[in-house]
Amino acid sequence: MELKKINENDLIFSLDIGTRSIKATVGIVRDKKFAVIAEKFIEHKERAMVDGQIHDINLVASTVRQIKKELEDEIGCTLKDVAIAAAGRFLKTVEAEYETEIDEEAEIDSTLVRSLEMSAVKNAETEINKTTEGKLYCVGYSVKNYYLNSYIISNLIGHKGATVKTEIIATFLPRSVVDSLYSVMNKVNLKVVNLTLEPIAAMEAVIPNKLRLLNLALIDIGAGTSDIAICSDDSVSAYGMVPLAGDEITEAIAQNCLVDFNTAESIKKQCTENEEVTYTDVLGLENTMKSSDILKVIDPLITKMAEEVGTKIVELNGGKSPSAVFLVGGGSHTPFIRERLAEKLNIQPQRIAIKGRDAVTDCVCENLDIGSTGVTVLGIALVAIKNMGKDFIDVTLNDNIISLFNSHKHTIMDVLIHAEINPKILMARNGKTVRFTVNGSKRLAFGELGRNSVITLNDKEATLETEVTNGDEIKIQYAVNGKDAAPKVLEFMGIVDEKFIYYNDKIINLEPLIKINGEECDAEAVIKNGDDVEIIVPKTISDIKKYVLKDESVKIIIDECEIPDDYEVTDGERLNSLKAEEKIDETVSAESKDEKSESVKSYNDENIELEVKVNGEKCILKNKKQYIFVDIFNFIDFDTTLIKGSIKLLLNGKEAAYTDVLKKDDEIRIFWE
Repeated sequence: MELKKINENDLIFSLDIGTRSIKATVGIVRDKKFAVIAEKFIEHKERAMVDGQIHDINLVASTVRQIKKELEDEIGCTLKDVAIAAAGRFLKTVEAEYETEIDEEAEIDSTLVRSLEMSAVKNAETEINKTTEGKLYCVGYSVKNYYLNSYIISNLIGHKGATVKTEIIATFLPRSVVDSLYSVMNKVNLKVVNLTLEPIAAMEAVIPNKLRLLNLALIDIGAGTSDIAICSDDSVSAYGMVPLAGDEITEAIAQNCLVDFNTAESIKKQCTENEEVTYTDVLGLENTMKSSDILKVIDPLITKMAEEVGTKIVELNGGKSPSAVFLVGGGSHTPFIRERLAEKLNIQPQRIAIKGRDAVTDCVCENLDIGSTGVTVLGIALVAIKNMGKDFIDVTLNDNIISLFNSHKHTIMDVLIHAEINPKILMARNGKTVRFTVNGSKRLAFGELGRNSVITLNDKEATLETEVTNGDEIKIQYAVNGKDAAPKVLEFMGIVDEKFIYYNDKIINLEPLIKINGEECDAEAVIKNGDDVEIIVPKTISDIKKYVLKDESVKIIIDECEIPDDYEVTDGERLNSLKAEEKIDETVSAESKDEKSESVKSYNDENIELEVKVNGEKCILKNKKQYIFVDIFNFIDFDTTLIKGSIKLLLNGKEAAYTDVLKKDDEIRIFWE
């Protein structure tokens, strides 16, 4: 292809601004692949970058301007747009956790789990804000552990419990980093059309989507930092950085050999290729050293770097080693780094591979090869092709615009995190259940069911896991918690057969007596968790003495006969008290005394059947220890509600009262007059 025939609008220009150098690539999309047509590599003249961070914007801009001009001269076109990446050096990683109580009766679902994770991310952001000023973007997080009732569990969904907890590792990118990169590009008249992260770019180049189902780690070992990306389950799950890379090793050689930084870089490269290395030190003396001696000098640093990188990988990967590791970047050729990493991660050395440009299957680089150091710049271009013009995406959440750094696929949950939405308002809590006892029996009163949040994306039902794209509109109806149970005593009283009695000619209603934890209260009292409720309906003489009269020493009589405590009173019964100085009338006839004695005696017997005659017909009274005249109405068909005059009551031919005690073979007449 002739360069003069290239349309400027078809060009993809990507820059990898590193600690030691800037790499630039220009290409076009051809046959669904990125075809590189020109590349440049320029080292910084001064230390304008330290550990991947821009320290001098003007110096970096000057180098970018130079590399841009050289490329423009080569291709004969003006470069206007650029794709760039933020270094892993800027990523800030923090661990956080979140624990909450849940409804023990309800199964855990995915919404609860995602809300739990969101809360943990929120705690991570709060923690990192203590040491970082300005806006932060959460570019990823991974779950270390879930807990159910304080025990580790691999999957919470479907379980029930009292408490759930998660531990996460979240990674953030400060907005100030983005601003400094944009400042450099503005100074050289370049418009940023895509911004990504260097570890994402390296992964895009080396690990295609079809491999991301596997648990893999990618390490981009540069000059100032070792950037890490972890993938599993079809997505990039975590990012990290270790501030140890090639420069530390170069500086150790410089100090040991008394040479400048650039000479030390040359020695580092030669010692892996030759048995001996010859160099001139700062004193002007020529020296020759065995490569094995140089390796002995740098071996402790290599071991240290492998230790820290390996530890970070395990941390980011939820406490375990990945299945395999890919190394890219100039530092990937550091002697023995593969072997040391394999020891630290406890995996076979064959599972740690150095990847160069030959591994980037989506790119075509004809006669243009700058080795493993040029992988990231290709990845930046590939990411730009996917997301051209979308370094940030804007979505609307309940009519508010939320901007997201376009570092990876975003979900509704990411939007809520950036909008600083409290996850609790998404998760409905059922009202608390109240457990208590009523007269010794266990009872439950259930709280009101909560109403979960409703999420829609572009007017269609969605979940926290639903992916969002630029311009999407999200609507959320927040969850409503259910009210806690607040049962009242009257709800558990059932149908109470209230009675009334005459006591010393005064009417007393035998109403239920209510106690909660031994304290008297009324039927409207609210029962609390753990309460012991007593509902007492006075029935016997003993109950009346204890709960109504509140005097257990008093003696109760009916028709001058003392009544035992276990006697059950009837509705409308007339009771009188016998005071200590009073005596029962001695003039009562012997026959009456015998009858009363027999009646009183019968109170202490078991339930008896009593045969009497009512209006000339035999009637058998059952299920009581003693019967009075009013009990007859429970055994005969006589409608007292339809008044037809005054009612007449006769017992053995004499007028009777409702409370007259009945005996066997009594003759009873009841009629209207």
